[in-house]
Amino acid sequence: MRVIESAGFYFPDSIGGTEVYVSSLAKKLQDSGIECIVAAPHQSTNISQYTHEGIEVFRYPFPEQSRRSEAQGRVPPRLFGTFEAWLREQRADVYHQHSWTTGCGLWHLHAAKQVGLKTLVTVHTPGIVCMRGTVLFEGRAACDGQIIPERCASCWLQSKGLPRVIAQSLGTLPQSFAPLRRLPGLGPALAANALAAIHKKRLQDMFSSADRIVAVCGWLQDALLANDVPPGKLVLSRQGVRGAERHSTQKAQVKPHDALQFGYLGRWDAYKGVHVLVEAFKQLPGRIPASLQICAVASGVENKKYREDVRRLVAGDRRVRFVEDPVGETGAKFLEAIDVLIVPSQWLETGPLVILEAFASGTPIIGSDLGGIKELVRHERDGLLVPHGDVNAWTAAMARLAMDREFFQRLRHGIGPVRTMSDVAHDMISLYRELFKTKTNAA
Repeated sequence: MRVIESAGFYFPDSIGGTEVYVSSLAKKLQDSGIECIVAAPHQSTNISQYTHEGIEVFRYPFPEQSRRSEAQGRVPPRLFGTFEAWLREQRADVYHQHSWTTGCGLWHLHAAKQVGLKTLVTVHTPGIVCMRGTVLFEGRAACDGQIIPERCASCWLQSKGLPRVIAQSLGTLPQSFAPLRRLPGLGPALAANALAAIHKKRLQDMFSSADRIVAVCGWLQDALLANDVPPGKLVLSRQGVRGAERHSTQKAQVKPHDALQFGYLGRWDAYKGVHVLVEAFKQLPGRIPASLQICAVASGVENKKYREDVRRLVAGDRRVRFVEDPVGETGAKFLEAIDVLIVPSQWLETGPLVILEAFASGTPIIGSDLGGIKELVRHERDGLLVPHGDVNAWTAAMARLAMDREFFQRLRHGIGPVRTMSDVAHDMISLYRELFKTKTNAA
């Protein structure tokens, strides 16, 4: 069996949860005797091929700047023919897509179906159901993820800065305004209702083109069902920790630092909530024995600006230290070195993988009471769950663990077995084999 695992971004020029998942899955598949190749776009006019961690990688060309028609999915991205030609040459059996972007989206899934491959899509991010990208209704509370055009249009427009009353009014404009989305300036706002309807149609086109859709967490499974995915196509397969199985109880025998070391590991992104964490930590009185380490990577102008904004927010607090380059062994060693991992996400995560990595190293969590985090962290058993935007609640949670070491140790001992990528690979192999029992592709 030959399998193509595709993603919108990939190593070495991009580092994120989906990239880690795809890389780990491909390695486990290959170890199980399944021939595997990873395909991903890169901003160039040329093809690139290389090996990453023993897996063959094909990078197909993608324009540096997407046109509006490409970003809206009305036409395939330029240079798309190169991907189509390569796909036909592969003689693969399965096409498994892990992204939903301009460079790896519906056109690519359609192409795989037309070639005759069995097709799967694993949904890793909230944006596949939510125009706003956070699945927080009006930026405040968790949404059910059902795409209702008027509601979604208003919520999306509010995320662009429009007052609620104006956004709600624009959200009721008829879907016949769809052609206005092509106009610069106010065009998308006037066509917001139509854009929401188009978003749902594209999602349902994906349902039609994929033989199986994999949700990596429970809330995402529910959201896909709310948007009418055929239940027989939908599979829940939660994420797993990469690498060999590690015994999470080993760290529980180690005495914590005199000043409890809190840590953040991830990306510089406002939705990741590092600013909330820093604001909360700064409120901790100096008499409380605690320190904070932030190990994060920034890509792109916006994220680098956010990093500098957070650094300024620290304002010389010597209890806070910044560590760069959370890649590979650096990230693993960071988790081993801290006492508690903080996950202050301001959106519905579908994982994140870093929680599983922390549990695998025996590190308890303080996390936002949202989405996938809420599904992974058992409150007061292996971590604490905190209202995502409540700075005072974050401060109180950190103070509690820093001052009550007996409770902290109970959380350490409460960490149970951790799901691994070997478990995920077993799920995927079963799915691939199941698809080969059927004679036709998705209808």
